[in-house]
Amino acid sequence: MNKLNLDKYLNITNQEKIKRGLENYIPLYPMLRVENDKLYVSVMLTEDKENVWSKDEHIKARYWVLIDIASEEIVEFNKTEDKDFVVGKLIPKNTDDKEKELSKYTVLKTLQYKEYLINDIKNEQLPLQKKLSSILDSELEIDGQIVNINDYLLSAFEEDIKEKVNDLVDILVQSKYGSITFYYDKLLDGIIKEYKNNKTINKNKIKFCIEIMNNYYDGVIAIDNMFNI
Repeated sequence: MNKLNLDKYLNITNQEKIKRGLENYIPLYPMLRVENDKLYVSVMLTEDKENVWSKDEHIKARYWVLIDIASEEIVEFNKTEDKDFVVGKLIPKNTDDKEKELSKYTVLKTLQYKEYLINDIKNEQLPLQKKLSSILDSELEIDGQIVNINDYLLSAFEEDIKEKVNDLVDILVQSKYGSITFYYDKLLDGIIKEYKNNKTINKNKIKFCIEIMNNYYDGVIAIDNMFNI
């Protein structure tokens, strides 16, 4: 997270929640909210036991905070059941497209990595392997059958390779997926600076922020409503 830009809003929220005896509530990534043509930083708070990452959850923030961009002070600290941040109808969350994109990407990368490793085992050799293969003519007799050494190695390790590739692709997806917060930090920072400089609310960029937060917090609903554009 961008230490200079976003952590300060979390620190402000954390200090206030403690004053209110809400230690078991966790602030989510700072967001934005438009009210009466004015831009605020907004922060949702959910219970620490709630799984905001699971798409099977449908969590609506129990508390929400508005922070003035100029003064960086809290102007509202609301309990949602007393003052809801949803104006009008709740905008439904669409996770289908994300799931399709992730599934397609995961399958593609898994096939690519498996193919690369299998081809490497079949066709590439360590220097010592090359020397030994030249002596043995790249073949071994196993159970009365003549087999290619590399094919034999591949068959022996193929299941391990598949398992490790799956683990690797999981790490790859997590790392790339986690990187979206970097883009979010930059977007949010640019939107806030633009507002400070000329009072312009860049709704096109805000839409990207909404998309990122909806993807980041699978289990949280009403994110569109929080931004209120």
